[in-house]
Amino acid sequence: MFYKNTALVGLITVTVATAAAYVLWGPPHKKKSRKKDYAPGLENLGNTCFLNAVLQALAPCQSILDWLSKILLRKHMNKTENYLAYTMLKTLKVLTNKTFHDKETFCPSEVLNALRSRWVIPDDEQDAHELFHALTQTLAEETGHYPKVLSLFDVSALQSPDNEYQTCKSAVTRSKGLLPVLPRDTDHPFRGHFASQLTCQSCAYCYPVKYDLFDSLSLNIPESHWGPLSLEMLLQKFITSETVFNVDCPGCTNKSDISQTKVIQSNFLKKLSIGKLPQCLCLHIPRTHWLNNNVPVKRFERISFPETLQMDEFIYMGVGSAGEKDRKNWLFGGRASNVNRSLTRLTSSSAAVNLLRALNHHSQTTMNEFLATPTLQSAMYSNVQTDVNQNGPNPPKYDLSAHTYRLIAVIEHIGDVVSGHFVSYRRCPTCKSGEKHSDKWLFTSDTVVKKVSLTQVLNSEAYMLFYEKV
Repeated sequence: MFYKNTALVGLITVTVATAAAYVLWGPPHKKKSRKKDYAPGLENLGNTCFLNAVLQALAPCQSILDWLSKILLRKHMNKTENYLAYTMLKTLKVLTNKTFHDKETFCPSEVLNALRSRWVIPDDEQDAHELFHALTQTLAEETGHYPKVLSLFDVSALQSPDNEYQTCKSAVTRSKGLLPVLPRDTDHPFRGHFASQLTCQSCAYCYPVKYDLFDSLSLNIPESHWGPLSLEMLLQKFITSETVFNVDCPGCTNKSDISQTKVIQSNFLKKLSIGKLPQCLCLHIPRTHWLNNNVPVKRFERISFPETLQMDEFIYMGVGSAGEKDRKNWLFGGRASNVNRSLTRLTSSSAAVNLLRALNHHSQTTMNEFLATPTLQSAMYSNVQTDVNQNGPNPPKYDLSAHTYRLIAVIEHIGDVVSGHFVSYRRCPTCKSGEKHSDKWLFTSDTVVKKVSLTQVLNSEAYMLFYEKV
């Protein structure tokens, strides 16, 4: 009996101790909850590190989240996995802890399936920069369209509450049709515009400024260079003028004694700059170099890049904008005589909608496709107003302080030119309300996520850099 009572007391003691330990510490296999400034990793679906790296790099870009949310609300898109915009927004919210997700990893299969409904993506290794352009092009196709110019016969469109049109007092077409109020935020935040111009080296004749779209800037590493390389050096090389040979020159033709039927060709200097900076700037540093025997090799040079990037010296400065004295990147064209001859036509038809205005550009092109000089243009346009789409001759002023960018993510390629792995460095999700960017950084490699210092980020071998306007 003594032995039985002793055993019973021991059993009760062990039971109580076990219960207390369970209450205090819980089961031994209980997982710790993820910290607020951490992000979940992304599952590799079979050589999809290129997709995971790009998604992690886009996550800390608040402009992308805001734009996707606004577009989905405006377009009334159904919550379906067929739309890349919806699947991307869903994934990015998980990666920024804006949507509850209690697991350490997340599966991006919906994004991949939405892409594969429009693109052929093989199962082998792919390039992160090519995927980035597939994402931006697909988003542009899903979200971008401009309203049409209305006729008075378009009764249904006139009565539609989804369309907004200017009044007849602001601007009308030649047929008295109403002009639409063009959407200002249809383009995704990575959409920017180049500005290029050709100048004759013989007579100084200038062609009108030409604008081209871009989603990222590819900055090539110089083939032969001694010493350290920086991102600013690559940007400066990118906008360096180049000579274009055998171009038709109207200026030389008009000056010559030869019959006007024969067009004289001359050498032109091509000047390239950035006409419009995007809200988010993607810089691509190609690492593949082709040898003389057509064998590709990877370049491992380290390119130093800043946390804060100033883009003032790389943009096209429009006529009448701030910083008027510094004209080294300005693109002017035409002659005073040509501008004077077109003065009457300019002031009488300044409200015509053109593509550059639709894209929120501010080229100072006159009706005869010449560019005015600052003095003449300011005199011509002093008393003329613009419409709601900024189609008038008074362009919006550039604020030089608006061209400051902050680094938000870096994509690095580990391996050689044949095979490798993409990883990313990104800012941590923000914890404080109203905070745009966190000062802490994460290293992500598929499902692996760990904290790193800013020094480690700046010492990485950058393949793609992501900046956002401050």
